[in-house]
Order: sequence, then structure tokens, then C-alpha cells
Amino acid sequence: MTILRAVLVIIIGFLLCFLALQNYNEFTAVKIFHKYYPNVSLAVVMLYAYAFGLLTVGIFAVIDEIRLRTRLHKAKKEKDALYEELKALRNLAIETIEEKKEKQ
Repeated sequence: MTILRAVLVIIIGFLLCFLALQNYNEFTAVKIFHKYYPNVSLAVVMLYAYAFGLLTVGIFAVIDEIRLRTRLHKAKKEKDALYEELKALRNLAIETIEEKKEKQ
């Protein structure tokens, strides 16, 4: 799944670069956080928008990854605890049977 995601990002990046090269001579005015930037190339605006989108998605992906790894770690600890309890119960049953045989 990670390889598919990387391939899609690369393909979209190439498509964006192709589109940016077609619009290289187009200029626009940009207003960001109450600052005005006149005569900015449309290609630069598109590339910055794409980079910001990748950064935003990457941040959310890292947060989800951390959350999933935490849940996995907790599940492994719970599984190990249940396995130890099962081993203890199995040994308890064997010890009880041996004690009854010794009494007889």
C-alpha cells in the first residue's frame, strides 16, 4: 500500500510539473496572510499549493501511524498477558490432577 501511495504521489507530481510548465508564462497576484505579492508565476503558486497539501496530508498520516502503533503495542501486551494467564491455568489443571493422584 505504501508503494502504491508513493507511485501515485510521483505521478501526480509529474502531472503537476507538466501543467506548471504549460502555464509558466502566466502570472497572477497572490494575497497570503494580508500580504500582497504581485506578478507571481502560476507555476510557482501551483507547486507551493501541492507541497503544502503533501505536508498537510503527511502530518495527518504520521499522527494516524503513531495512533495505530500505540494501539498495536497495547494489543500485543494484552495478548502476552492473556497467553501467560492461559499457561498458568493449564499448569494449574495438571498440578491439581497430580495432587489428586498422589492422595489416592
